[in-house]
Amino acid sequence: MQPAKVYLGDIVNTVGLKGEVKLLPSRDFWAEVLDAGGLDLVSQAGIRRTVRIEKYREKRNVFVLKFFGIEDIDQAQSIVGNTLEVLLESLDGQLLPKELRLFQVAGAEVFQKDGTFAGKVVDILDGTQQDCLVVEKEGERYLVPIVPEVVCSIDLDRSVIEIDPPEGLLDLRW
Repeated sequence: MQPAKVYLGDIVNTVGLKGEVKLLPSRDFWAEVLDAGGLDLVSQAGIRRTVRIEKYREKRNVFVLKFFGIEDIDQAQSIVGNTLEVLLESLDGQLLPKELRLFQVAGAEVFQKDGTFAGKVVDILDGTQQDCLVVEKEGERYLVPIVPEVVCSIDLDRSVIEIDPPEGLLDLRW
């Protein structure tokens, strides 16, 4: 079951004098979400404010954002320390992430093709060649490469993943 909202990152600083800010993205961030209309700024006190992004650009490991209605450095400074979140129900299906994100699969039950319970997803390890699911069962963790040869199906609605691991894969502990 996917969460109702996704934490996208933190507003960490201002940029220039025209109301731009820096977003330090979270692990669940994907750039296409910035085109969505259902984004919320959440203050440290927990106050939510719906916002729209006028423009954005990537700069090294951060995104520079310009929100509608924030026109100068003073207004931008007032939102430093806020977090950016998105309500999943507000997203058009085309704006969902194209690559698997942790918020989509955290807690998902993993089964082998024969129906044997293999564990629950606790993390995603970002790799250079491919990403891996970190699956835990009875206190033991192992990695499952997210490749079509191993991951047969992912049902996000039911929070179930079916795998067909090669012999010995589930014997390797992480």
